[in-house]
Parts: sequence; structure tokens; C-alpha cells
Amino acid sequence: MKTHCDVLIVGAGPAGTTCAETLARSGASVVVLDRKRAGWHKPCGGGIPEKTFRKFDLPLSLGFATPCVRVVDRAGHEVRTTVRYRDVHRNVFDEHLADRARSEGAEVLFDTPVVGVERTTSGFRAQTSAGTCDAKYLVAADGCMSTIRKRLFPEQLRKEMLAVAVEYWYRVPHGTNSLDFFVEPAILDTGYAYVFPKDPETLVVGIAGVGVSKPRAVLDRLLALPRYQALIGSAPVHQVHGAGIPYRHLSRIRDGRLLLVGDAAGLNTPIIFAGIPVAMSSGRLAGELLAEALASGTETPLDRYTPDEIGRISSGFTGCHAYYDHLIAQRRPPAFHQLARHFLSRPHKLPQAYVLWRSLNRLVEGLNLERIAATHRREQDQG
Repeated sequence: MKTHCDVLIVGAGPAGTTCAETLARSGASVVVLDRKRAGWHKPCGGGIPEKTFRKFDLPLSLGFATPCVRVVDRAGHEVRTTVRYRDVHRNVFDEHLADRARSEGAEVLFDTPVVGVERTTSGFRAQTSAGTCDAKYLVAADGCMSTIRKRLFPEQLRKEMLAVAVEYWYRVPHGTNSLDFFVEPAILDTGYAYVFPKDPETLVVGIAGVGVSKPRAVLDRLLALPRYQALIGSAPVHQVHGAGIPYRHLSRIRDGRLLLVGDAAGLNTPIIFAGIPVAMSSGRLAGELLAEALASGTETPLDRYTPDEIGRISSGFTGCHAYYDHLIAQRRPPAFHQLARHFLSRPHKLPQAYVLWRSLNRLVEGLNLERIAATHRREQDQG
């Protein structure tokens, strides 16, 4: 491991490796550290829009083709959108991004935990299992439970700002080629169930929601329903995954020369909990602005690294947060014109915003808004 670098990135997920690739391409010296072993699978539904593959020049072969999304409300009414997705195995996807960063010159080390980190007069010093590394800038890309954020950042993601997801993987031929979301308020009234195909013989059934106690017990109850039994039959559970998911972000995502990207900053989307496109966008933006800072010898470019700027480059981030804020404040979904006003400076995004609005309307049908709002109030009170 290098003992000195321009930028040290802790976390080799999509946000961290996208940041590293962007920086290394500019000529910066970059070290990426991750405490997990190479090939580790992060708990994640894995659905990524094909437009994100195009935006980041990723091969479509990394994911299983799902040419539509279905949202089924509690009455069985369905909204089907023809937005094309690819569902990825996160170990394969993340390894690909790490290899791309390496190909640009970044040093990416797995199984290398950071055991201590401190600010110095010239930047940061990190003690790791592979030695000590001094860096001018530090990027925290180590997830919603970020160690770097906890040690060095003045604001934290509290448990009230996290949803929970748990999923079962089944090795079973399924014939499913869509990303399916189901509203099941009788069993889960603060979120949804989802059925995602990973490949022709792997199906994922999971839940995601706010304030869910005993999530595996909730998932087990859902799996007893006929619609899920018809999919999995008597197939045994192949794998179990669970994770916390941010649905609120920090008020600021930079403190001096320390930048937070992806889940470490809470940069996810409420309601649908889709974080990979936002994470990669935040990583690229952080990399571009850090490259400008290194080239100019001033931190001024980093002033543009804000949640508002993330919203400018990610319409899904903007739309989901605007929708959620109205939902909590008014206890009802916004009319489309109320959501559309957030896109007046980007009118070409309005058709996409309309598709999102229709899907969200179905997805929140039957949710217990009072329970969700109570969690939101606890978050504000803690803040």
C-alpha cells in the first residue's frame, strides 16, 4: 500500500470505486481500502436502470435484463412501466467497478480495514492493517454505518434515518423478467415486498420498510401468501441478506477536506430505497470536484459538493425526496404539478418524473402514514 496519496477512499462499493476511477483518470494518486474480502456480496436488491449503465459506460451483460417494472397495490391494481432495468449480483458488479478503478491507476485493496484515522496539518493519516497512509483528502464511502463518519464528521445518520430490508434468495427456475413491487399493508404497512430475478434460476423475495420490528418474521408471514408460494413452491432458502437503508440524508455531506459519498452520507431515495445510481453519481461528482481542487491547489471547487447538487444531477433523488416530504407533511401524495415544479429547470425530465409519480402513488397506497410520520418526527427530535 502507498504510504502517501492525494485521496484516500474508504469503501470499495459503487460510490467509492466510481470516485476512485474518476480521480485516477485525472492523474491523481488514489488509494481505496475496504475491510471486506474481495467477492463479498453486499445485501441489495440490485436493480439498476439501463440508463445508469449508459451514463457510466457499463456493459449490460453485468445484469439480468428486466424490461419493465410492476407495482401492485393492495387492491391488486397494477402500474407497469417500460423502464428497462438490469438486476446485478453485487459481488460481480462491485468487482467490475473496482477493476475499472485499478485500470485507471488507483490502488484498490480489499481485506484491509482502517483501524484508526485522524486529521493532520496536511490532511489525514489512516492506520490500516497494511500500514499507515497519509492523504491530502479523505472520502468516506463505507456505507450507512460509516466508521469514518462516526470518527470525524460532525453530523451522523441516526437509526431513525434508516429503513430496513431483508431478503431470501431461492435457486428456482422462475420465468420472471420484471422487477415486481407489492403493497401488503395487512402485514407490512410502512414499506413493500419485492420480487427481483437475479438470473434465470435465482429469484429474490424481500421486504423493505421503515420502523419494521422483526423483519424476518414479517417476511416469513408474507411468504405464506399464495402469490409468493406460486413463485417459490417448496424451494429452500438459498441465502439470507439484510441491511439498513438510508431514507434521509445528512444536511451537509462535506466537512473541509472530508467528503461523504453514497450511503455514508445517506444519499439514497426514500420510499423506493434505490441507492446505486445516486451513489455512483455522488462518487463521480466528488471525484470531479476533488480533481479540480488538486489541480487548482484550493478547496473552493468542493463548495459545490452539496445535497442540492446531487439533486441537480439525479432526477430520481430529487423526485423521491420531494414526493416523500409532501407525503409526510400533508399525509397524502402530491398532485403531479406539485412534483413537476421541482423539474421546471429541467423540462426534459418531466416524462420521467411522471412515470416516477405514477409508480410512487401505487407504492404508497395503504401505507400507514402516521407511523412513518412518527418515525420522521423522532428523527427530527433527535436532530
